[in-house]
Amino acid sequence: MKANKILVGIAALSMIFSTSMVGHAEEVENHESTSDIGFTTPTEGALTLVNVADFDFGSNPISAKDEVYKNQTETTTTVQDIRGTEAGWTVQVAQNGQFKADKKELTSAQMTLKTPTISDQSTGSATVKTDVVLNTDGSSTTILDAGTGFGNGVTIESFAKEAATLSVPGETAKVAKQYETTLTWILLDQPANS
Repeated sequence: MKANKILVGIAALSMIFSTSMVGHAEEVENHESTSDIGFTTPTEGALTLVNVADFDFGSNPISAKDEVYKNQTETTTTVQDIRGTEAGWTVQVAQNGQFKADKKELTSAQMTLKTPTISDQSTGSATVKTDVVLNTDGSSTTILDAGTGFGNGVTIESFAKEAATLSVPGETAKVAKQYETTLTWILLDQPANS
């Protein structure tokens, strides 16, 4: 029993001495080093339209009344900016003529990009233009604008169902065929107001 008490006492003293020795250890010397990494602008695809939106206004009964048709599916336009310059950019869109079925034209029809938004999946940021009426003469209109200091990464402009409309007057003669037009999406390497 006495031997056990002696062993416990020795163990306690050892702990006290080892703690005090660690507590009083002095720093002898230290040095600093650096770690670094650099990035350069890629030679290809640094600023690009990854994809552009298509609009499907569905198949509808011919009507003699003024009608507003809405896009039937979600669609997106995606800009990738990995230039590393924070220079900003602009996206414009142009409608290349009126909707046509063969040579039959959907006269006075008007397409409007009403309520696009920036997707939560975007890593870049830009200003979305709403209620953009497209001209059928092929002239372009700004739809998305990333000012200086913005737009880096991937920016996704999302058009939910019914975010775009096509207004067709009742007096416009229609044939029972599929009408079509094309849109040209233009990516400029600077903000709209530069």
